[in-house]
Amino acid sequence: IESYKTSNRINPERYESYFNIGNIYYDLKNYEMAVENFHKATLIKPDLVDAHLNLGLAFKDLKQFDISIICFEKAIKINGNYSAAYLNLGVVYSELKREDAAIACYEKAIELDPNSETAYINLGESLKEKRNLPDALINLNKAFNINPEANGLIGKRYETAMYICEWKDFYRDVDLATLKIRENVFVCTPFSSLILFDNPELHLLSSQTYVATQVPLDKKLGPLSKREPRERVRIGYYSADLYYHPVSIWLAEQLESHDKSKVELYAFCLKSVQDPMRDRLEAAFDHWIDVQSMSDLEVTKLSRELEIDIAIDLNGHTADGRPGIFAARAAPIQLNHLGFPGSMGAEYIDYMIFPTPSSDEDLEEVERNRQFITEKIAYVPSSFTYDRQRQLSDEPLTRAQFGLPEAGFVFTCQNGCQKLMPEVFDIWMEILKAVPGSVLWLLKPNETAVKNLIKEANARGVEAERLIFTAREVVSIDQERARIGRYLASYKLADLFLDTWPYNAGTTAIDALWAGLPVLTKEGKAPVARMAAGALRGIEVPELITRAAQEYKELAIQLAQSPEQLKQLRDKVQANRLATALFDPVANTRHIENAYLEMYRRYQEGIEPEDFSFKVKKAN
Repeated sequence: IESYKTSNRINPERYESYFNIGNIYYDLKNYEMAVENFHKATLIKPDLVDAHLNLGLAFKDLKQFDISIICFEKAIKINGNYSAAYLNLGVVYSELKREDAAIACYEKAIELDPNSETAYINLGESLKEKRNLPDALINLNKAFNINPEANGLIGKRYETAMYICEWKDFYRDVDLATLKIRENVFVCTPFSSLILFDNPELHLLSSQTYVATQVPLDKKLGPLSKREPRERVRIGYYSADLYYHPVSIWLAEQLESHDKSKVELYAFCLKSVQDPMRDRLEAAFDHWIDVQSMSDLEVTKLSRELEIDIAIDLNGHTADGRPGIFAARAAPIQLNHLGFPGSMGAEYIDYMIFPTPSSDEDLEEVERNRQFITEKIAYVPSSFTYDRQRQLSDEPLTRAQFGLPEAGFVFTCQNGCQKLMPEVFDIWMEILKAVPGSVLWLLKPNETAVKNLIKEANARGVEAERLIFTAREVVSIDQERARIGRYLASYKLADLFLDTWPYNAGTTAIDALWAGLPVLTKEGKAPVARMAAGALRGIEVPELITRAAQEYKELAIQLAQSPEQLKQLRDKVQANRLATALFDPVANTRHIENAYLEMYRRYQEGIEPEDFSFKVKKAN
């Protein structure tokens, strides 16, 4: 930078120096200074097309999308064959959820540069947003044929294939992703790796590669100064999911149960969606701040100005997550909580909250895989705080309403089809064949997935009519509470919930238990493969936890053929709903709150983050 500035002093009209300074600042993520220097370059040479492009990129990263569009359009006006300008204009339209405009831009970019794998990838992603999954996969495959090692492409391909239950390349993609993750190549998002593998080592490697390549530690704002202790700890929750979303289902009663004499709650809303859950959450926070139009660094600066003590990332490596806020250190204590059930693999995330192991076997599994969690762990009796306002409807529901047979055993799984692995489906079909007259009741996915699942069932000797698909009911916002009540009550029509692996049911499993329906799970190694098992331990029904596919299959068949045993389990689940830790949000919130206060105490006393737990005294 100093060399280029010297050049400018010798020749103030040397636009190349301003352009190069802008590129350096852009690489340093100092977008304001990048804008200043790119702009100077364009003032000297108005037709410098690359400067207009890079100016657009800098404004995009500052989330000043309207100005960014003007810059890209200026570049296109100068050079109508500038593929990169169309490509990046499409990216901005995608950011603004204007997918039709984005698709037109990506198609033009491909027309101008048929070998642009990025354009094919972005076109595929936009088509996926439009729910055109088959065409999305076609374009991702075209990108793969051009450059199979493009950032995140392998993961995008198999994610899209999983959403339509297209499994023909599944095991090839698993092997390829495994190989590349071990080579520290960014082939899939960390969240994709959770779906694909029950391997905590691969999960961590995936997260670490993603962080290193996409959101490394950002030191631009410098270290945080130590603050004086305060009576009320300021806790910031950062999320794009503060509406009717599984994260908010876990969060709502936790927020409402906090002791406000000890904590002050700040919401940093990363995506604004107005619905009744949003209204409820907004009432539970002391402060609500809409930051969706702010850049990551602006949100970090604001957090520092507000002197947030504990910053909680509720998204992690999930859709709409903003880890860049935490990379620049928004608070002296930073947590990964609720949204991403795995390690962030980032040095700037200090803690995670885990349920305390409840058995020697559980403890051994946790200790065996502790090395694959970079965060320090705060162990609490239960990390769940289920929203008990989600009450079952008392409307009379019948099996016929859902296309279910009046007689016959009903297995169900209401997970998204992207969690459904071929191995799991194999087991489910074997269960159906072993239980005459039984059916499998699934949440209806897209039509392509339905056709593929029927095809896969037929290939395994199971008739199409034994798969029952029910679409999620769509209602107006004011009817959402009633819809949820009907959805929960519908679980009573089933006989047994069959869990998926390696990515277990989370909200759906606990919804089923809340309705009194037994949930059968296969527990794995990673946190995401232990969610349903944690819920079953929380409701004190560990006999529904299995640890091998064969054991899972045999127990499912046994329960379907043993009505009395199943009734005893159902009665036990029903009796334990309000008598165990799983559905005690006030006590669970208190444990989590005490964990926050302990983190704060350690910080104030100069103690580095480390694992800790509380011994809980059980009432007589």
